[in-house]
Amino acid sequence: MGQPTLVNTVVSEPIVKVQGFSKSYRKTLAVDGVDLTINKGEIYGLIGPDGAGKTTAIRMLTGILKPTEGEGLVAGADMRSAGWVIKERIGYMSQAFSLYLDLTVLENIRLYAGIYGLNSEQTVERTKWVLQMAGLKGFEKSRAASLPMGIRQRLALGCALVHQPKVLFLDEPTSGVDPVGRRLFWDILVRLSREENIAVLVTTHYMSEAEHCDHIVLMYAGKVVEDDTPEAMKKALQAEAGQLLEVLTDKPLIALAQLEKSHFEGAALFGKRVHLFVQNVDQTTGQISDLLATAGVQVITINKRSATMEDVFVYRVLALESKGSAQ
Repeated sequence: MGQPTLVNTVVSEPIVKVQGFSKSYRKTLAVDGVDLTINKGEIYGLIGPDGAGKTTAIRMLTGILKPTEGEGLVAGADMRSAGWVIKERIGYMSQAFSLYLDLTVLENIRLYAGIYGLNSEQTVERTKWVLQMAGLKGFEKSRAASLPMGIRQRLALGCALVHQPKVLFLDEPTSGVDPVGRRLFWDILVRLSREENIAVLVTTHYMSEAEHCDHIVLMYAGKVVEDDTPEAMKKALQAEAGQLLEVLTDKPLIALAQLEKSHFEGAALFGKRVHLFVQNVDQTTGQISDLLATAGVQVITINKRSATMEDVFVYRVLALESKGSAQ
């Protein structure tokens, strides 16, 4: 998916700063001692496999859940006690749609303006802004239920911003949206962060979106396992694991099984190709060809590739799962 290129102009001025926040459910520790600092105008990505604790973390930051431990401020409000105050100061889009599907676009916007206490003059002004910002002109009288998924999500985004919050929390906002719709949504996020100076915390399963965040936190089993810029994460992976190779064969599943059995680092299936990391490209390329030929697999090409955030994600998560199963 083609995404807009971000120019990192973030000023270090924290709008969210929390330390050691955790959430326990009986014997289950869903979030374990997480630290986060999000600056104004920054797009901050929170990624991880299912069950990593991303949604629990975002619900604590938005005042929906109280943390079991930890302290910090969200938009100037104490995250431990100021639940409603936090809600007034932030924008939030949950995984479930937060729209009233039987209402029109205008009715949804006006409803949220009323919930956030805007007067009639402010409501008129902010409604015009939402329609322009989200590209909703021409849909004003359309019921939310009749809108395509991408447009519906832009409406939900507009409703979350109607009261001019300085920080926006988005929990998998483009899930189920087509690639064009996702690109348009991200175009809006970039403008909001750069032009409106809004801080954005977004959870996503799309690693192509994670590529374009200013900062990424990778969570696993409730903990932060990596915290850096996307570019720094990719460089760290290359320094640790070596060169990424992409292997195209006529039997990718058999090829993957053989490479895993031979303990090649980070071997994983990407479509019909296998990605793996090696320290010595020339030597290892021959070994791979010989190994797969012995297994009756025809190697079509072996090419060097630059690591992506998807490679980082898969490599780190596979390594953590392997470590967990070995314990």
